[in-house]
Amino acid sequence: MTAEDLYDFLSDPNLIELIETNKVTDDIFDVMNLVENQHSKLLAWCMNPNEGHGQGDAVIKDFLEAAYHASETPTWDNKKFFEIWTPGKIRTSSFGAAFLTREFEVVVDEDSRKGRLDLFLVDPQNKLLVTIENKAGAMLTAEQLEKYVRAVKANVASNKAFAGYQQAYVVLDRELANYSDSALAKLGKRWALLDYTWLAASAKRARHQQERESKSAQLLMAYCQRQTDWESDVEKRISDLAVDLAMAHPEVVKAMRSLEGVSIAQWRPLSGPQGELTVFLAQHRSVCERIIATRGVAIIKQQLLKRMPSLNADLIDTGRTWLAAIPAECRELIQDDADAYWPLYINLQRVAKLSRPDAPRYNLQLHWVRNEFESARLDEKALRQHFQTAFPGLATFVGSDQRRILIEEDMAENEAINASIRLLEKISACMLSRRK
Repeated sequence: MTAEDLYDFLSDPNLIELIETNKVTDDIFDVMNLVENQHSKLLAWCMNPNEGHGQGDAVIKDFLEAAYHASETPTWDNKKFFEIWTPGKIRTSSFGAAFLTREFEVVVDEDSRKGRLDLFLVDPQNKLLVTIENKAGAMLTAEQLEKYVRAVKANVASNKAFAGYQQAYVVLDRELANYSDSALAKLGKRWALLDYTWLAASAKRARHQQERESKSAQLLMAYCQRQTDWESDVEKRISDLAVDLAMAHPEVVKAMRSLEGVSIAQWRPLSGPQGELTVFLAQHRSVCERIIATRGVAIIKQQLLKRMPSLNADLIDTGRTWLAAIPAECRELIQDDADAYWPLYINLQRVAKLSRPDAPRYNLQLHWVRNEFESARLDEKALRQHFQTAFPGLATFVGSDQRRILIEEDMAENEAINASIRLLEKISACMLSRRK
């Protein structure tokens, strides 16, 4: 990095705007990250109809309806449960007596070791008992889930107080989208498998209530939005500025990355551009961390635009750790509504648990959003059947609003670029063959 590189960066109007915009936050989750135990506590609060968030039992209904759609051809308890509790019955019933508890301690191993499952949804009025395993970290296994079922039946469901209760089993895993179809198949159909995207409906409802000045609704909205990777207009602007700066000043960002782990105790005389950047990074750490975090996304965006002439800026969307793109041939699928998003697109996501600052790793998915298709101009079901030849995974979970198919996983930067181009070209080929 030369002095000229640094001074061009420091005088960039986008940097000035990013520093000022980054100071503005009304979201508590901008300044804190939750561990699994805290997620479970907040979920219990969100789903409790007697809490002050003003949602009543609506979040429980969102959860049960999402579990219904996630239970394609369910088995055992879930089969019996969802034969009765259909979306229609869920939406027209009251769950005002329901509550979430974490108080059941169960024996989970043959050596009688006790453990505590994450959450239980109990409704004495409707006689429901839903076991919720809120997973984080290591991937699930079928053996582990079966062990949990046996533990619940032996320690909880056998209690006479729960005689006649309908039971269901639901996994919540924020990283579920990163499971391959084969990995999901190995988990079987005894449990409904959900990520956190079902919270989007709760967030939307809470946003309307926030306009009526409910502070508790604001907390619920902030939590639900953050779990679905939603970005406010301010957050989106911050992401866009960070990407633009990373693309425009690669040498400075490279130097920032080399300084990121250097503590004040390790400082040497702060002379020259390197010393000046060291001080700037210490004074504006959160801004610099955002720029460093988006460097990989910025490079990928730059390469996609360079290597695919048919792409342009309005066909690529970026966030802090992700990139979405849609081929030009899919423009006709987009609704005319200004608030509509793309119905079919690729999504490249940096995987936090696999990445290092100097070596980001990415997963690539195909996203199909059923309700975003322009229904007046095309038949979504017919289009889905046409695409199933190239993407067999679309044949499953057809009732879900959003289907996400894992295409490639754990890729380095160059692999991610090449895989994204191949997937965009494959989608384009499907669209072109449909017109023949």
